[in-house]
Amino acid sequence: MEVPKDQIATLLEHGLYNSAQMLGCFLVSSPAVNAESAAHLKTESLVLLGDSFFREREYRRAIHTYKQALQCYKMIPKQNMTSSRSSLSSNRSSSPNSCNGSVINENEVKFKIASCHCFLNENKAALVEMEGIPSKARNLPMNLLLGKLYRISRHSRAAVAIYKECLRHCPFVLEAITALAELGSTAKDIITLIPQTPNRSGRASFDHTDSSRWLQRYVEAQCCMASNDYKGGLELFADLLQRFPNNIHLLLEMAKVEAIIGKNEEAIMNFEKARSIDPYIITYMDEYAMLLKLKSDYPKLNKLVHDLLNIDPARPEVFVALSVLWERKDEKKALQYAEQSIRIDERHIPGYIMKGNLLLTMKRAEAAVPAFRAAQELRPDIRSYQGLVHTYLALSKIKEALYASREAMKAMPQSAKALKLVGDVHASNSSGREKCRLKNSTSLH
Repeated sequence: MEVPKDQIATLLEHGLYNSAQMLGCFLVSSPAVNAESAAHLKTESLVLLGDSFFREREYRRAIHTYKQALQCYKMIPKQNMTSSRSSLSSNRSSSPNSCNGSVINENEVKFKIASCHCFLNENKAALVEMEGIPSKARNLPMNLLLGKLYRISRHSRAAVAIYKECLRHCPFVLEAITALAELGSTAKDIITLIPQTPNRSGRASFDHTDSSRWLQRYVEAQCCMASNDYKGGLELFADLLQRFPNNIHLLLEMAKVEAIIGKNEEAIMNFEKARSIDPYIITYMDEYAMLLKLKSDYPKLNKLVHDLLNIDPARPEVFVALSVLWERKDEKKALQYAEQSIRIDERHIPGYIMKGNLLLTMKRAEAAVPAFRAAQELRPDIRSYQGLVHTYLALSKIKEALYASREAMKAMPQSAKALKLVGDVHASNSSGREKCRLKNSTSLH
């Protein structure tokens, strides 16, 4: 063969994606690959070229190339499929960039196409690809992606079933635990999915019992968070932090909760502790930016935004932080940054909160309602309820404001902030009636 395809596989494995891409162009145009009898070689070559595009983040080119590979795959005679063996290295994993087995793994290629669509925020197209993979053929990464897509498309029941399958496959997939909690599963339901594997003596090993105990506490903490039991969630996270000191994930989770419930100083302290351990984290840094603005600590806010832009300027958190920074100088530009964060990730709650607050400040209350509603549908926390109530009050929609405040009380019966929202509505309504009464009495005189 003029261009040995195992050389492209080697380049990909060594991270030399641009070189693999250039060599791939030679491979797919080779007469040996394009011969009528070499459909299997063409298929494999196109997948390798697609992998090089995927790695270089050229997702549209990758999709186009993978689909060409699937078209070639359909042209391979059935007997060739069973007898022909791929010469790709056998130790490549089932990641979005692997291809092994007989000719190609069609389901892996569909997964790669779906992954490309996800990176392009084309979630409907991604879901179509993923649903084309039989359930028995799906591995853990496939199920995680499918669960995420079902959540985005609001197929909650299907998402729950898929996330449960993920935990049966591997109980330590923490993002599946968080997703199940947010989708309404109880701690008990989730814990039953965590296997209590006994050893040969019939008893659970100490290590496994120990790991399942902290994992159960983590499940309980996430379920507390999902049900707005912030106090319970904080206590559980604090217990886990004693067991795992300086755990960045736990510090960030605690700081996020503290920010939501108004424990601003504690939240700032935990965010700063997490940053001192790992100065390159981006997760929840937009929440930290909001706290710095509330504290009017603009030097720190400036430095934070500068740092985030140097780490990864494409993340939604960075655009929310930019929005926070620009709010004081240029509200229109701040709004553009908030909207950009949502375009990058349509499930990014701080983006919606920031957008809603900016629109409210800009006297565009009607436009603020859907922003706060979107945040509330993703995760109903006190900030989305506060935004909705204050927006409805600005629009003089007392009935809607009262309904939203009562929703907050129902969701967070122990929250003083939720109770205050109901009070705010009644106070606004009574002052409105008083103004009306005074106006009427004046007109009579």
